[in-house]
Amino acid sequence: MDIIKLEEEQLNVNSIYSEVVENSTGAVSLFVGTTRDNFEGKKVIRLEYEAFKPMACKEIKKICQNIREKWKVEHIAFHHRLGAVPVGEASVVIAVSSEHRVESLEAVQFGIDALKKSVPIWKKELYSEGAPEWKANKECLWTNQEEAKDNGLTKKRKMIDHVDADYIQIKASNSELGKRIAAFMERKRAESDVFNIQEFCHRLPLNESENSCARTEAVLISRKDSKSHLKVSRCVNMWGPQTHSEVPAPSSANTQLNPTPAIQERLLNMEKHLGLSTKEQPIPLDVYGRLKALEDRILHLESISPEYFEGPFNLQSNKDDEDMMAKVDQKMEELRRKLV
Repeated sequence: MDIIKLEEEQLNVNSIYSEVVENSTGAVSLFVGTTRDNFEGKKVIRLEYEAFKPMACKEIKKICQNIREKWKVEHIAFHHRLGAVPVGEASVVIAVSSEHRVESLEAVQFGIDALKKSVPIWKKELYSEGAPEWKANKECLWTNQEEAKDNGLTKKRKMIDHVDADYIQIKASNSELGKRIAAFMERKRAESDVFNIQEFCHRLPLNESENSCARTEAVLISRKDSKSHLKVSRCVNMWGPQTHSEVPAPSSANTQLNPTPAIQERLLNMEKHLGLSTKEQPIPLDVYGRLKALEDRILHLESISPEYFEGPFNLQSNKDDEDMMAKVDQKMEELRRKLV
């Protein structure tokens, strides 16, 4: 069990000892830190401790976890005094119980050293003569700059006293740079507004009499051969590897049922791309069944988004339809002339 307390009352060593002692443990090690009456020739009246409790308790909990990883101990108790601590009274008590004395002694020493290094607790010394002083903990890693440099926590910065004017590309003051940045942002915002009005509102952006914006007046206008609002551009290749088939005709029924490795790879790629290789829908083993499954999948996708399936394959049929409609219009015009 881990016991962590930051309290302003006087610490009772006997009660802390009773918190960690067990019949199954053979050793209890205690560390008691007290307030001494002098420091560097000055008479000390008392010490005052301050701490950020949530962060301090979190760091002490990490120390307890490290102790349990290193030694086999039973109970750990950390008690630290906050507020005013007169001379002779305990400011910190650490108690550890274990089966043997070596584990508890080493754990207590590790605990007090780690407490001084990592836990954010601040101490102020009040003297009989002179102003009080906040004492910096020389062992603390996050306040000792020299030790932080040794651990690689800070990077050395090389100061440059003079820079050659030829290396400076933009020679302007801070105010001028601010004006340029603001003008650039305003210009880009205006370009975006004009584009939004043209794309979504379908009116001239120069008409400033209308107080509106694209966000409130956006309308969906269907584009030709598309159900989407966005513009779709297609590149139609009249000739290419996709306009004709290079697969030779099968010579026998065995080759149809057992395709070559090249055909097998192409079928697998198409089935994977169309999402047919699932456990719920097993793929047929023969080539004809697999082609039928691919055709069904393509028809399903074409029914969802027909605009993405318009390519060079149906250009001839569209042209024939247009020619037929032109002939029908011509015949109707001839009939009108005869009737007149």
